[in-house]
Order: sequence, then structure tokens, then C-alpha cells
Amino acid sequence: MTTQAWIIMDATQKAAAMAFNTPSIQIQPRTIANPLADNLGEGVLLGKFVAPARLLNDPDYTAFYTYCSTLPIRTLDSEVLFLPDPID
Repeated sequence: MTTQAWIIMDATQKAAAMAFNTPSIQIQPRTIANPLADNLGEGVLLGKFVAPARLLNDPDYTAFYTYCSTLPIRTLDSEVLFLPDPID
């Protein structure tokens, strides 16, 4: 995974953002599941949700812009936000 800009949201903000989903255009914020995320200097992140901030520049996601652009955006390392995929 990579370092990229993420929109950070709590459960209430996630539900509000997902209210803009349509059958063809959707966001599905991921849960921050790695306890190390709390060491990034952004406070408690474990259990919060993130969506890629790049969606704010995508014309298909215009309906999400007004709400999601008010949420915090931070550049964070994906490997610290999410636990690694299990090895088979």
C-alpha cells in the first residue's frame, strides 16, 4: 500500500457521506484497524474510517464534495492504517 491523502471520519460522518451513494457512484470508507494508527499524531484513529481524498477531484463524485470536503484530510501511510492481509 502507499501513502496518500485520506478523508477521516467517525461512524456518524461515514453514514452521512454514504447517504450520497447511488447505485452507480459510491464510497465505501474503510475501517482503520491497525492500533499503530494511533501513533501517527492525529489522536485516536483506531475504529474511525477513511476514504481516499482523491474522490474530491473526481467529477463523478460531485455530490459528495460539499459534505466530504468539510472533513479532515490527512496524508497517511496505508500500511499503518490497515492490518496486513493474512498470508495463506
